[in-house]
Amino acid sequence: MVSYTYDDAQIEVSESKNDEDVTFNVIVKTDEMRERVKELRSYFEENKDYTDAMFYSHQDGHYEVIVRNKFYLVFLLHAFRFRCIQSLSWE
Repeated sequence: MVSYTYDDAQIEVSESKNDEDVTFNVIVKTDEMRERVKELRSYFEENKDYTDAMFYSHQDGHYEVIVRNKFYLVFLLHAFRFRCIQSLSWE
């Protein structure tokens, strides 16, 4: 199992899983983190697989990200790469 941490002064992350995908509910609290999330979103929008991670923005700074199960770890690795999360570890 994979676990991750994040700076709750900058972002809140929760997830819900089902058979086919994982939905991340992300609340961005700072402009700096908003830019990081935009970089993460841009990465997934520019790659060749358009359905690996789908980002939905809401006006209140809330994002909903639907990630297919087989791309869960890939998504977390890139969230770590763009410093949206602070740590990533195996349990």
